[in-house]
Amino acid sequence: DLQRELMKHLLFLVLTAATAFGQQPALKEQALPAIKGSVLLPDGWHMKEESEDGVTVYHLSREKAETGEEIFSTGLILSVTTKVPDRASVKPSQYAHDLLTSAQEEGEGGKLEKTQEGPLESLRLEYTIESDEGNIKVINVAKANDATGTLYFATWQSAEKEDATLKPIRDAVLSSIKLDPSF
Repeated sequence: DLQRELMKHLLFLVLTAATAFGQQPALKEQALPAIKGSVLLPDGWHMKEESEDGVTVYHLSREKAETGEEIFSTGLILSVTTKVPDRASVKPSQYAHDLLTSAQEEGEGGKLEKTQEGPLESLRLEYTIESDEGNIKVINVAKANDATGTLYFATWQSAEKEDATLKPIRDAVLSSIKLDPSF
């Protein structure tokens, strides 16, 4: 029936237009119990947690990785390392600075930004990595707690071609990370 087909097409156009005009997905709080923290994630995103020897890693991604070898194209990896001075013989803040300086040398562009968030020293670096599938936008955020010896290291990655679309989501996710200063 022609009227039904027209309604289907109209509905498709309305949904496409709503998506195109930047309707961002709703964000929901995701607890990160192993590190006494939380983060806001878009509805439908996936979380995988791994812990070993005082290091906890959260994989927070748009795509679901079925196996440990699979990688995602859009998401965040949050690594939390306790007892950094015992492991690396340096304070977490120095270790973070060394990691980001090394990443800065490998990536294209990128200025290291440093701020203080209460007891946490925060370092941020944005750069681009060339890939056969297209350039990848990477943002590293390291938050070091020298008082407790803990380093939080977040790496956001997404296709550079999606950067304009994903920027609001990325900024919301990265700024929503809540950490326990006593951890």
